[in-house]
Amino acid sequence: MQKIRELLDKAKSLVLEPEEMRQRVRVVERHILLPIKVVLLPIILWKALAHVWDHDVMSHWDATMHTIYLSFVFYFMVSLAWGILIWGMDGLKYWQLLTVVFLGILADTFFLSGVMVGSQGFDSSVFWLFCLWIIRTSVCLPTFLMQLSMASLICIFYVGAGFLESWAVSADGYTREAFAEPVVLRIFFLVMLSACSMGVHLTLIRQKQVREEAQEFWLRQEQIRANGRLASEIAHQLKNPLGIINNVVYIIQKKVERGKTDIDGQIQIIREEINRSDQIITDLMGYAKLAEGTLERLAINEELDRALDQVFPKGTQFGIDIVKEYAQGLPHLMMQRNHLAEILVNLLSNARDILGDRGQIALRSRFSADYAVIAEIADNGPGVDPEFLSQIWVPYFTTKRKGTGLGLSIVKHNVEMYGGTIEVYSEPGRGTCFTIQIPARSFLRMS
Repeated sequence: MQKIRELLDKAKSLVLEPEEMRQRVRVVERHILLPIKVVLLPIILWKALAHVWDHDVMSHWDATMHTIYLSFVFYFMVSLAWGILIWGMDGLKYWQLLTVVFLGILADTFFLSGVMVGSQGFDSSVFWLFCLWIIRTSVCLPTFLMQLSMASLICIFYVGAGFLESWAVSADGYTREAFAEPVVLRIFFLVMLSACSMGVHLTLIRQKQVREEAQEFWLRQEQIRANGRLASEIAHQLKNPLGIINNVVYIIQKKVERGKTDIDGQIQIIREEINRSDQIITDLMGYAKLAEGTLERLAINEELDRALDQVFPKGTQFGIDIVKEYAQGLPHLMMQRNHLAEILVNLLSNARDILGDRGQIALRSRFSADYAVIAEIADNGPGVDPEFLSQIWVPYFTTKRKGTGLGLSIVKHNVEMYGGTIEVYSEPGRGTCFTIQIPARSFLRMS
């Protein structure tokens, strides 16, 4: 029992991502079943209404079929509502979509049971449609519990419809010939098909998780190597100003020993190198703080405005025009606020420094087809030389006289940590545009 319980707990934990589940439902329910029902439902309604109004109920069989045809009218209305909801499924919340799919499969199973009663019961070829519905269940329902519940209901409906047909026939004094196949064998086949379908479904999900875990392991290994290279770069970058400071102090010492007092130039060099070292350490703290904080639901438009207020404080005079082109109704990003702020503030600061006192910065946001939020920060400045575009993400590469070259490296790191991408488009004399794309439902890649 303990082993079975462990297997069941493990099965419950294997769940597809919402977007992947939506794609399955979109293909099976909307693109395949919905067109079929659009053709068949009017025929079903006409048949049901013709039977209800034109047929006199006489025998047990007739009474049973009369009730079934009445239920088909109800099924038509349910299917109509289901079709409308499936057609507009992109506007449904995830749990709402699952409810619609579950109830739709239940209604279809009820309909198949009615058809089975009217077509020889256990001998009916509708049996094979029950098999297809079990496979449909494993494809369109995400959780083990929902699949188990629906598969059990399908088996129960099949058995109930078979016995109802046998009772209605025998009550009118007719005898059914021997079944084409043993009933027990058919029921056993349905049960085994249910188990196999759920097993295949869970196996595929597990294989997907194994691949993702392997990729995650590889990413973490790469992160460890990157941290090693970063440590080496830190040592190299800090060694240079310290070496300069050491040499200048030696020169000052010699001048003092000789009684000379013209050391202002050397002191200025020391100050500049100390400031440079301080800036390097400050920028490196961006890496050190990557694992701090908690995830929040962030609206990209609000965060763009927040970063804008930080880079262009109210009350400060700037000759730069700000243009906002925000899309509305965008999904939230699951990120740490300081990570997103680091990205946006760095890009806006770069644009401000490049433009100086005149120019234009455009802020845009939109939604992509693969469920990602896109933010763009564009300026009409001098642009980036094409030969430098491939190097701007490299740590310590900079075209600024006093820059450390870590800002864009940290930006790229923060974006990729959430499974996103960042691209830069630049044309000399026309300006530069940074395009950030982050999945709306992302997982922290590295911490």
